[in-house]
Amino acid sequence: MQLVDRANCLKLSVLVLTDLSEDPIPNKGTLEDSFRGEFNAFVGNIPPEVLLLSSLRILWAPRANLGGRLPSGWKDSCSLRVLNLAQNYVSGVVPESLGMCRNLTFLDLSSNNLVGYLPSLHLPVPCMMNFNVSRNNISGILPGLMKDSCHMSSIPIVQDPEFLNLEGLNDAYFDIPVWRFLMNALIRSGLDETIVVSHDFSWNNFMGSLPLFSLGDNLFCTNQKVSYMLFLNNNHFNGTLPYRLVSNCSDLKTLSVNLSVNQLSGANFQQLLLDCLKLTDFEAAYNRIGGSIGPVIGDSMMLQRLDLTGNKLSGSLPEQLGNLKNMKHMLFGGNNLTGEIPSQLGQLVSLSVLNLSHNALIGTIPASLSNATSLEIMLLDHNKLSGEIPLSFSALSNLVQLDVAFNNLSGHIPHLQHPSDCDSYKGNEHLHSCPDPFSNSPAYLPVPLEVQNLHRRRKLRKLVIAVATSASVALCVLLGIVLVVILGRSKFRRHSSLRRTQVVTFQDVPIELTFDRVVTATGNFSLRYLIGTGGFGSTYKAELSTGFVVAIKRLSLGKFQGIQQFETEIRTLGRIRHKNLVTLIGYYVGESEMFLIYNYLSGGNLEAFIHDSLGKNVQWPVIYNIAKDIAEALAYLHYSCVPRIVHRDIKPSNILLDEDLNAYLSDFGLARLLEVSETHATTDVAGTFGYVAPEYATTCRVSDKADVYSYGVVLLELMSGRKSLDPSFSEYKNGFNIVPWAELLMTEGRCSELFSSALWEAGPKEKLMGLLKLALTCTVETLSIRPSMKQVLEKLKQLKS
Repeated sequence: MQLVDRANCLKLSVLVLTDLSEDPIPNKGTLEDSFRGEFNAFVGNIPPEVLLLSSLRILWAPRANLGGRLPSGWKDSCSLRVLNLAQNYVSGVVPESLGMCRNLTFLDLSSNNLVGYLPSLHLPVPCMMNFNVSRNNISGILPGLMKDSCHMSSIPIVQDPEFLNLEGLNDAYFDIPVWRFLMNALIRSGLDETIVVSHDFSWNNFMGSLPLFSLGDNLFCTNQKVSYMLFLNNNHFNGTLPYRLVSNCSDLKTLSVNLSVNQLSGANFQQLLLDCLKLTDFEAAYNRIGGSIGPVIGDSMMLQRLDLTGNKLSGSLPEQLGNLKNMKHMLFGGNNLTGEIPSQLGQLVSLSVLNLSHNALIGTIPASLSNATSLEIMLLDHNKLSGEIPLSFSALSNLVQLDVAFNNLSGHIPHLQHPSDCDSYKGNEHLHSCPDPFSNSPAYLPVPLEVQNLHRRRKLRKLVIAVATSASVALCVLLGIVLVVILGRSKFRRHSSLRRTQVVTFQDVPIELTFDRVVTATGNFSLRYLIGTGGFGSTYKAELSTGFVVAIKRLSLGKFQGIQQFETEIRTLGRIRHKNLVTLIGYYVGESEMFLIYNYLSGGNLEAFIHDSLGKNVQWPVIYNIAKDIAEALAYLHYSCVPRIVHRDIKPSNILLDEDLNAYLSDFGLARLLEVSETHATTDVAGTFGYVAPEYATTCRVSDKADVYSYGVVLLELMSGRKSLDPSFSEYKNGFNIVPWAELLMTEGRCSELFSSALWEAGPKEKLMGLLKLALTCTVETLSIRPSMKQVLEKLKQLKS
């Protein structure tokens, strides 16, 4: 049906262009399944007849293949409250008359081909809960968007019961995923007496100085507080950073601002922070901001994310940074900072990411940083630090990436629970060399069983000595107690070992699997058999009998509590079977050891394949098949698996290959296993730096759309042969990782530079371009327009045909 046919219904109040023919989706109302019905292919442009629909309140048509220009004859009587045309092919300018729709509360024109300027003073942006024109080519100076452009009778949707219950709309349309998402989001927005307002101007060509932003009085007309998110990143704004950015900041509950990747200068960022103490997120990376960080920074107590990467900051880090108790992401990399790292940073118990790399910091690494127990990523590379790496870092159970490369460090590499690769230690002349995983040299990798047993024997010996040297009067009695305890423990362990010598298996195997057989086959988990390390533990190759080779994933024991719950979860995973998932053969769980047994794949992992000579000369059929294999595995986990599984850590090293280069996804479901621990929350495992979706940084929530983002990053690596955080991106001085680098090449018409020359010349070029566009669609920042894995799989099938 052509869109123009629908415009003949003059009393139409809601127009939702989604496919209603699909079966209902489980778990209604969750973010993961909210956009399954989109990606339609309507014919033609948006007809001007739509403007005649005087009763139209909602036009919801994201990803509907619509083209042409926006209609330009909007009237004063326009009753539109919601207009969503995101990710279409709409071109031209934003019409001046759209500003006549003063009742608009939700406007999303993102990811189109819009050009020109925004209509000055007319668009009622300050009154809107959601305004999004990101990822277009809109240029010019951003007009002053003052609150007097608001229609004072316009109230937010969440406060408008007449709208929410308009002719039973909520009941009639609740089975439409996009409507369900919109309504649930609005309802949730009001549950904690907070309205979330988002205005997004990012990824355009706006220039000039930053204007003063205001929110309309209509957003403050009840007792509900307002949390405001303002996105101005990836434009061409210049001039001095203003002292004030939002006029009514004192009325807000929280404020989040992103000014990254512009050309802003000056040293006013601290004054801006002090002007609005409601700031929770301030991102201004890759600008030209100078000056020093003064003690007043400690007054911004609500800050959770502070990103000033890639600027011109100088001076030392003040100890008052330790006052920011809510800080989760502190990013000062790529500046000209000097002096020592303040020991007070160890007081930041919520801090998960610390980036001080590429500065001129001196002194030692404070051992107090081991008190920041939430640390997941610590980047201290490319400084002038000296001394030893604190051994206390071995207690940081959440630390998955430590980079201290290119300093003046000495001594030993500490035994980390999640070992970093050797690149993270290079460039330190006096630091003991990083061990070869296949040698017998000492390492920071998981401690072999015999070492663990030695530690236990030493502890027991200390207990006996302590008793023996106590008061002589109680000597005999105490020694008797100790003997009873030792014998009791020994007896218990004998009974426990009898119960736990067998390995639980989920399929027939050619031999009986026992704990002792596995330990022997891995040489007591010797480095000689180590084939990989990751956030969940280390993996070893084990030949259990002639020709029967498996992979043993030895789990990091400190992560798990509650054996019964663990076994329940792992038995669920043992029932999962798919041609592109690594098969879980069995498991062992005991008091001092846990490991999983998988089928062994001889082709290695995709990370090694991409970055060796074979991967760099790979042709289209292999790339396509690998992309399809991974997509099929993820689609199965997201939609066909019971229970549904979000992987949370999609990256090349978690994708394994057989000798025919078929791809298999590994480590699925392991993130869920962490949830049986009493000390870990659901969001503790949310991916690997460089692959994690951007929404995790702001919301700390993961969904299947996060897997889609990571999948898109893997596609870009597969096509380009570059790492997600490839050092070559530093030449752009814009903090590029592989995603903005690919977007830049696409925008500048240089797409052929992304592919290896051999791959591009061999083609087919149109299919390579199709895969590139799909990868960039998977990595869009806006969660609502990122496709599902089912949609990705459908696009891949279209590419093949």
